[in-house]
Amino acid sequence: MIRVLHIFHEMANGGVEHFVMNYYRHMDREKIQFDFLVSVETEGYFDDEIKALGGRMFYAYPFKKNPIRNYYDIAKIVRENKYNIVHRHTGSAFGYFDLRAARRGGAKHLIIHSHNNQAGNMFVHKICKNFLEIPCEKLACSQDAGLWLYGEHASFKVINNAIECEKFCFNRETRERMRANFNLYEKFVIGHVGRFSEQKNHKRLFELLADIVKVQTNAVLVCVGTGELLDWCKGYVEKLKIEKNVIFLGKRTDINNIMCAFDVFVLPSAYEGFPFVLVEAQASGLHCVVSECVPKECNITGNVEFLSLKDNNRSWYDKILYVRTSEREQCAEQVRKAGFNINSNAQDLYNYYEKLTEV
Repeated sequence: MIRVLHIFHEMANGGVEHFVMNYYRHMDREKIQFDFLVSVETEGYFDDEIKALGGRMFYAYPFKKNPIRNYYDIAKIVRENKYNIVHRHTGSAFGYFDLRAARRGGAKHLIIHSHNNQAGNMFVHKICKNFLEIPCEKLACSQDAGLWLYGEHASFKVINNAIECEKFCFNRETRERMRANFNLYEKFVIGHVGRFSEQKNHKRLFELLADIVKVQTNAVLVCVGTGELLDWCKGYVEKLKIEKNVIFLGKRTDINNIMCAFDVFVLPSAYEGFPFVLVEAQASGLHCVVSECVPKECNITGNVEFLSLKDNNRSWYDKILYVRTSEREQCAEQVRKAGFNINSNAQDLYNYYEKLTEV
């Protein structure tokens, strides 16, 4: 059996973590197993599911408390468990730090996987890029994310953020049921799914809504997700006096059903690699309005509109109101044909790992 060690800072309820778990669920676990190494002391969102699927969780001493101890913990875990394949998921060149530790622990095949087109901390990214980069396998969630981290002359492989396409097929009965559950029957529903962090730019999203409700009084924003800025966001909504127009749903496992209730999907992110939720929203037949910081290749169905964050709110809400989804097309098959079907993609990733073991 092949065992792959995946390294994250933490297994939170974010898009990158969902990406890996989605692939993990669809692997033949008699042939391959995923284990996970994190550098936080708290229990992760997916820990119980990982253990139920046969995976193991490992914990390195927190980097922020002692980077040297963190480094040697990673090396020790790799060495003691004899991992040959170590797969580091990252949004910046900082991932090379963990791969250096894995190499010290004896890992033969090192993989860095770019999931963003900008780093949260550019200073740390540049330092790591200049001093820590090592030869390894290079993967990316999109061409944009790969070019940003590796450069235009590097060779890398794109692994699509694949989903269960059929699960996200629009269903009118589900739409009516979900809108009734949340008292949205006569509402114009703007949907957003994302972690409450600086990257997702919720401040701009709420400011857009404050302007929208002036002209579309029945507009409601439904936000799904959790994160470190959730309390701040709730406070900002109250400051803008739009608390009656915002619904915070928190953690949900029925995103496919909730998306049926949306009229349009909005994502004003400050940066993205290839947002997982944008694949899901398009499979659900939604028109999407996103920032130009989202790579153009994310427009799988032709239903994605890109706007600059420098554009005024009027430009944004005009587009949101204009592209609202009335008759939902069955776009799931289009998304599947574009290469985002998890069943075939999971097999492709398994084949990729298997070839590494043959070298």
